[in-house]
Amino acid sequence: MPGANNINKRIVLLANLNCDHVLQLEAPLSAGARLHYRDGGRRLGGGAANTGTGLCWAGHQVMLASRLGRDATGDWLQQQAAQLGLNLDYVERVDGHAGELLVLVDSRGERTILRQARPAALPARLPQGPVDCLYVNTDGAEVATYMEAMNAHSLVISQYPRSGRWARPCRVMIASAADMGEIADPWQHAQALAGERLEWLVLTRGEAGAEAISAGRHLRVPALKMKVVDATGAGDAFAGGLVHALVSGRSMADALAEAVRWAACTLSSSSSIPSGRLRDYLAGKLITEDLHGDGMS
Repeated sequence: MPGANNINKRIVLLANLNCDHVLQLEAPLSAGARLHYRDGGRRLGGGAANTGTGLCWAGHQVMLASRLGRDATGDWLQQQAAQLGLNLDYVERVDGHAGELLVLVDSRGERTILRQARPAALPARLPQGPVDCLYVNTDGAEVATYMEAMNAHSLVISQYPRSGRWARPCRVMIASAADMGEIADPWQHAQALAGERLEWLVLTRGEAGAEAISAGRHLRVPALKMKVVDATGAGDAFAGGLVHALVSGRSMADALAEAVRWAACTLSSSSSIPSGRLRDYLAGKLITEDLHGDGMS
């Protein structure tokens, strides 16, 4: 079965729910350029939705842990997320505006994200008991204490912290090679952030595919060849595919390949959350070869 999962797993996503306001640019961004754009309106986004949607479609129980502004935009985000089947018991509504992110999508499908700075803060309530996976995609130092506690009984997977600034105690760390930058020994750097529990560092390399590094192994998987329509959310979908495969008991080699397929389903559509192509793939209506081609759905 391609992505189907008959065993329902409990997964906590500590990540943001965002309202993405999309501007379609006529050309790539460059300093001093004057560009025309088309307003693409708003859509549900953020790591919580982009990663969680596919996991719901795969049959898992997905609990979001996040903070959300108490305004009309926050109400809309909560409604949209609930309709996708995401559990919102640990979403905390707080004073202030949820606001919008500006997502600039250029003619190649590459995206630039603009967001207002906001303080990193955890929800007041967080799941404390064992779950099959805790996935962390949030800023700030304080989450490390929670991750350390959850490591005692749950698989903890984390995104690489922005600029490598904060500890992230976990067994699997996911990083964009572009975000990590030119580091002589990525594995050693990841271990310094994650601690001795780290089993794998997963690096995404865009068109060059992805790789997984451990103390003694180095795995690589190529990207699927396709036309990129919109890269927004592809990294989040990749993470969802990796989480899905690992909690289903599959090897890291299989998990890498699955994650690349999930990312391809997102790259091939104009959305932040995964497109219906991923749902069809998980239902067995698409095979891997169907994910190749011009990417139009």
